[in-house]
Amino acid sequence: MKNTNTQKIKKQRGQSMVEYLVVTAAIIAALYSGEDVMKEMQEAWKGSYEGYSYTLSIAEMPDEDH
Repeated sequence: MKNTNTQKIKKQRGQSMVEYLVVTAAIIAALYSGEDVMKEMQEAWKGSYEGYSYTLSIAEMPDEDH
């Protein structure tokens, strides 16, 4: 029984390592694809931050009591 559980844990660890390697390889391939992926990511992050900061700058909602 204990041997079976140990084998399952090792199998899960192996599967996790393969998934990690696949995701890492996909990210590296995207970054070195020849397109300016980093610039696009930076622009997306900037747009997201601008929206976030705009939302914070809006006046607070009035209390429901008044």
